[in-house]
Amino acid sequence: MTQVLETPFLMLSRISSVADNSMTADSAELGGEPHGLLEAMAQCAAYHVRHVTGFSRQAFLMKVTRYPFPPAPVTGVVPLTAVLTGSATDARAYQVSAEVGGETVTASLLIGTTPYDDRFEAARLSPHYQEIFQCLTRA
Repeated sequence: MTQVLETPFLMLSRISSVADNSMTADSAELGGEPHGLLEAMAQCAAYHVRHVTGFSRQAFLMKVTRYPFPPAPVTGVVPLTAVLTGSATDARAYQVSAEVGGETVTASLLIGTTPYDDRFEAARLSPHYQEIFQCLTRA
């Protein structure tokens, strides 16, 4: 029987600063896949939302309003900055910038939130995200 090990889908390697309206982080090592940078940007914004809501809500990428694809595959660790530009009960708007090859790529993302429920169990997920956040801020 073949055993499959699950690895977390974490696209951040470090959170360097957090404020009420922004967060800076480094991506994990990106391998050039077209979706890698966008996913790292979304995770940066989503972890900020989780932090500012006290890890009391599930966060997810609701909409990509703007994402200019970089001209070449993005590899390596990329510095990210997520800035909160708008807020409502169930969603937060962000401008997330990445420094890629000496140029800034900026995406506009909408991060949705929902209360924990039967599908998103608070007892399991809230401590899980808090632990990851703490590890990333200590990295």
